[in-house]
Amino acid sequence: MPQAQEIRARVLAAAEQCLLEGGFGDARLHSTIARRAGLSRPTVYKYVGDQDAINAALIQRELGVFLEQLQPIMDRHLPFAEHLVTVMVFVVGHAREHPLLQAALRDAPQLLLPWFTTRAGVLIEQVETVATDTVRRYIDDGELPDVEPRILIDAMCRIALSLVFTNGVVDLSDPDALRAYLVGFLNPQLYSRLNKG
Repeated sequence: MPQAQEIRARVLAAAEQCLLEGGFGDARLHSTIARRAGLSRPTVYKYVGDQDAINAALIQRELGVFLEQLQPIMDRHLPFAEHLVTVMVFVVGHAREHPLLQAALRDAPQLLLPWFTTRAGVLIEQVETVATDTVRRYIDDGELPDVEPRILIDAMCRIALSLVFTNGVVDLSDPDALRAYLVGFLNPQLYSRLNKG
């Protein structure tokens, strides 16, 4: 790994640990990250940037990991309704159980939430790169009408984000409850079939 990438990885690993330990409100967080990474503050600024840049880099790193994990799920060949439920359960469950995301929601929602609301277009565009071929496959197979993949992906991302960041009258913290909710919401006939199986 080139030196710049290695230093960047060290900074992000140190930042993650600091933030998991409740460092979002620490006025000296940048110094703490530098110390934990074994680097000087100027080196951290040079290779990653200020705290906003570190936060953005962490989000991009975690989004990359998420998309890598999502790809094989997108590649599965299941009936469309079942596939959609499987994808949504993974996406919502992954986010609701993600330690860094949950720490940020707990300690500094004002820093995190814009990335998933007013700036969510960046995330949705990256999901689109993973999901478009799958949507087109279901259109070509006749399981979906000839919809614009981008619109469907955008809508499903907005639903997933809502399920991650809002609480309603149904507790969706349990994966089985989440699946039943999604199946019932997205396809009542599939819900009956899965309950019989």
